[in-house]
Amino acid sequence: MELDAQIYESNFYQELAIRGEIHMDRREPPRRNVQLERRQAEDSVVPTTLAEPTSVSTSLSPSSSSSSSSSPEPTTTSSADRTSVNSTETKTSVSSSSASTLATPSVTVVTTPLPTPFDTSVGSNFTSSACPDFFSSFLNNSTFQSCVPVSLLLQNSNSFFRAQRSVTLLTQTLDAACNAPLAICSPLLSNLASQLIDHANCGEDYKRQNPLVSQAYAGFLAYEPVYRATCLKDQSTGGYCFSEAITNASNPADFYPYYTAVGLSMPETARPSCSQCLKKTMEIFAGYATNAVQPLAKTYLPCANQVDKSCGSGFVDTQVKVGTVTSSNAAVGGRGREAIPSSSLLVITAMVVVSLVGGTLN
Repeated sequence: MELDAQIYESNFYQELAIRGEIHMDRREPPRRNVQLERRQAEDSVVPTTLAEPTSVSTSLSPSSSSSSSSSPEPTTTSSADRTSVNSTETKTSVSSSSASTLATPSVTVVTTPLPTPFDTSVGSNFTSSACPDFFSSFLNNSTFQSCVPVSLLLQNSNSFFRAQRSVTLLTQTLDAACNAPLAICSPLLSNLASQLIDHANCGEDYKRQNPLVSQAYAGFLAYEPVYRATCLKDQSTGGYCFSEAITNASNPADFYPYYTAVGLSMPETARPSCSQCLKKTMEIFAGYATNAVQPLAKTYLPCANQVDKSCGSGFVDTQVKVGTVTSSNAAVGGRGREAIPSSSLLVITAMVVVSLVGGTLN
């Protein structure tokens, strides 16, 4: 009930209000033009009616947050936009598709570092601190790291062992290794082999046949033959032959020939698959087996004879004159490969030596 202002402002009403016998509500009367909304049915839509704001808002209202709780970021709507929505009473269907459009897509990129050799600990079983210091020096060399030497990963890398469980990670590792410039990495690894067995570094430990030093030396020498063998691709599948050999669950013996390049003998009972990948790999190893410095000079013929027996006579070359070339350069050998000109090799080797001695390669 509405009373005239003169009535509820009179002394009589004031006295009643003081005694508590009447309560006077001086607030504005309710508006008569309040909009009413029909009750929502189960499959109907939710009406979108927003009050006109006085400023631009960058936070979600309670109603909008409940209908789009999946949105990770607040939305921004101008005053003009909200006014037009209020006046037209636009109704928006609450569906999974409309809610998904409000969410900002989030992309998480996970990068897996490439495997590295000697990634556990070189230990302390050395005659002097000069040897582990040398290991630390070449392992931290950025040029050495960019070469991704698989020959050193075969025996001394836990991260490479884990990568072999995933075709994707193994392929990424081989991609990086095979994209490394052979003209730079081959003389670098050959030079590191010479420095390793120098008396000022690990010479005494090498004489005492320290396993870690011996394996590092074999890995340095075998860089180029392992590089060429592990970068071979299966013409029928397009995949790396090495990756297929490592992941071949039907014949675990397929990977044994690769380890002969670093001086390990293939088990007598092993019977690798007689594939074109094996044939081409053995052709590469046959060329390097002529170099007396290469570990293949001792391991190639036993492996070749074993493969020839299981795959047929003439499948691989068993008449290689192993160890007939005496050269301090581990890269000598490799029939059918692209040879590096001797003049270029000397220049590259000199650059590598100067860089290592001068400490410019970090």
